[in-house]
Amino acid sequence: MHEATAIASHTLAVCWRQYLVWRRIIWPSLSTNVANPVLFLFAFGFGLGAVIDDMGGLDYLAYVVPGMMAYSAMFSASFETTIGSFARFNMQKTWDAVLATPVSLIELLLGEAFWAACKALISASCVLLVGAFWGGVGSLPGALLSLPLILLAGLSFAACGLAATAYAKSWEFFSYFFTFWVTPMFVFSGVFFGVDRFPDVVEPLAWILPMTHLIEVVRPLVAGQDLAPWQALGHVGYITALAVVAFALAYRRLRVRLFD
Repeated sequence: MHEATAIASHTLAVCWRQYLVWRRIIWPSLSTNVANPVLFLFAFGFGLGAVIDDMGGLDYLAYVVPGMMAYSAMFSASFETTIGSFARFNMQKTWDAVLATPVSLIELLLGEAFWAACKALISASCVLLVGAFWGGVGSLPGALLSLPLILLAGLSFAACGLAATAYAKSWEFFSYFFTFWVTPMFVFSGVFFGVDRFPDVVEPLAWILPMTHLIEVVRPLVAGQDLAPWQALGHVGYITALAVVAFALAYRRLRVRLFD
């Protein structure tokens, strides 16, 4: 019990440290993690919405809002645990300073992941507010219910980012991560159209991506559509399993790099 309390306390301490730093650079951070998805929401929601009547039985704006919530969460968490975490690990040596305290490596990584998930939740909530203002949210209770799922998915995206950081030797490494991981989730996960519109060869690849599973749960909730509990549980289970595997991979690799 005491050990669990210590882990939680140290994890929150790392998260609080990140928040204090973020508070000093809040406006540039918001411009990247919030304004960018909101601009996409306007461009596609109203631009394509003018020529597309409906998608999946929904008004196109209502269809895009949940997708952009998922995208904003994914991008925010991924950016924080790659570019941000690598800077703290490799350049600023913040991780070395933190590990010189009673904070362990697993507590440090949990703090990094949880803070990234919090930023993901903030970004998705801002998109939700804008979408609701313009009439793109069909069910407010469902939208609020989707936020804990966004937080969970943010942890999964953050864990994947930490795994990339664990293997990165330079900034150039993240070109692979963003090109072959982040960008495919943006274009293949069903943000702007259904995954079933892809060729049979591509569609299975789309289901490997965690954001596809997140959107499959968030979209019905936000739009007020029926959601089969067992299907939702399967999607959430996949996201959770990926988070555990990616976090374990990151921890194992970083333990070698930092202590051996």
